[in-house]
Amino acid sequence: MLLPPIPILPILSAILSSNDKEFARLLCDRDKGALAEFQELYCDELYFIASKFNNRGIPEDAWEYRTKKGYTIHVSDDVSDTYLWLVKITRNKSCHYRGDKGATFSTYIKSALNSEYTFKDWLKWKTGVTGYIPKCVAVLGNLHKDVYKLLRQTKPDDEICRKLGIELRDFHEVYMDIESALIRSNQLNLLKKPTFISIDLSDEEGSTGIELSGSEHLDPQEQLDFDIIKDILEYVISRLAAEERRLLQLYWGAKLSVDKIFTVFSEKFKKYLDELDLRQSQDIYRRVNLIVDKCMKEAEQDFPDEVADYNIDKKIMKTLLKRFLHNFEIASEKTTI
Repeated sequence: MLLPPIPILPILSAILSSNDKEFARLLCDRDKGALAEFQELYCDELYFIASKFNNRGIPEDAWEYRTKKGYTIHVSDDVSDTYLWLVKITRNKSCHYRGDKGATFSTYIKSALNSEYTFKDWLKWKTGVTGYIPKCVAVLGNLHKDVYKLLRQTKPDDEICRKLGIELRDFHEVYMDIESALIRSNQLNLLKKPTFISIDLSDEEGSTGIELSGSEHLDPQEQLDFDIIKDILEYVISRLAAEERRLLQLYWGAKLSVDKIFTVFSEKFKKYLDELDLRQSQDIYRRVNLIVDKCMKEAEQDFPDEVADYNIDKKIMKTLLKRFLHNFEIASEKTTI
């Protein structure tokens, strides 16, 4: 009697997933053997990302590293330092690998290291060095470097002009050169801190900051802020249970009254009433606040640096969720009433 064929692919996938999780665990635990293996496997990616973070198209003195795939990367001292920094933070990022939705460790770690979040962390680490000047500014000339250093010290325009002995008109031209260079290299946040703190607080304080309703007209710095906040919101919403996502979508997305939402649940999603512990329509207010608390905890746990950078607290999280759900459709969770 012939036995039915063994499903190889699911078994192989499970084995690979198990191996990936164990490898990530060893990296998280600072295992020296795992760290050595990681560098052997991912040296090309590490040098590529280190070079991209440092150079942004600006040539410099360097030695050449030939990747396994045959292309060459110019490795300067700064690139080498960044390579070691990437290895160091890899250990922390490995602790967050869970293999959700079949994602391999390779896919996860390459995406994590090459993300804008990592780039921002690198900028913080790099600019902690006294006198650091990004290469895109350094190539502009000595006056631009001097202006940049004073701008980083948040000196007012008139004081900069007095210290450097230049006219205000000349200062503005230099400033525009510096700003343009930083925009092109996606490093404008070296001059300007995030301004996403009061996003669309029109209900309470008037609209100041970035409207979370679209991104096609944002400047490069605002686009970076927008993308980061949008990623955080998409992530915390994805971590909610289906009934919680449905409740928020009806409450803020469709802007239904609590009475209408209670009726919709009673008629179409009765099981949600028990799962959300809703006995009457007024219970929805309490449940929404609990869901916001849950989203805030997820953000603090998985995006601690971004939460600190953008001063996101429960009030801001509530406003962000409200604007996001009203303007964006949750993937695979279309609202039907």
